[in-house]
Amino acid sequence: MKTYFMTHWNGAETYFEKNLKSTYYFCLAFFGIMIILNTLLFLNDPGLSQSYFKELQSLFNQKEFLNSTGVELWFGIFFNNVIASGISILLGMIPFLFLPMFSLASNAIVIGLIGAVYQTNGFGWFVFLVGIIPHGIIEIPALILGVTLGVNICFKLVKAILKRSIKGELKQAFIGCLRIYVLWVIPLFFFAAFVETFLTPILFNVVLPA
Repeated sequence: MKTYFMTHWNGAETYFEKNLKSTYYFCLAFFGIMIILNTLLFLNDPGLSQSYFKELQSLFNQKEFLNSTGVELWFGIFFNNVIASGISILLGMIPFLFLPMFSLASNAIVIGLIGAVYQTNGFGWFVFLVGIIPHGIIEIPALILGVTLGVNICFKLVKAILKRSIKGELKQAFIGCLRIYVLWVIPLFFFAAFVETFLTPILFNVVLPA
């Protein structure tokens, strides 16, 4: 069993190093820039940020698991993230459009919006960061990695359609991405959801102004 696991783990690591590393860092940079730009945009127009924030709250209220607590909330957040990331990867199977990048952009917009709202409402950056960093330091790499897998699959499909791919390259991409999703992305979301459920609220309440 251990040998089987290590074979797939090493395969995932090798595929990431050879095919995904540069794409991952590009997505990371894109995500960071989008957060900064959207934060500045919403800070510049508090009315717009409040309006979008109300819509965001409405969307969150539709997710029934967010009204849960404890283990139920933990697994609700976990499965929500796993499904969302899986959909992002599947969008990569639509060639030429690189749709997973839109998923990354939408998450950056949400973070930028929340950061701006916290600032304009007087909570400050410190409270915002305490509320997002403990679980975000695990969840965001998983999110970006999932998008990276989708972008990679899209790129390999484009190469295959244009007949510029090496024999077996697309199959290798599917196997490599599946390994990374199962062995890296899912466990990262699992631990991130645990932190978000049990640790983040404690830290957040400590620093939240009375």
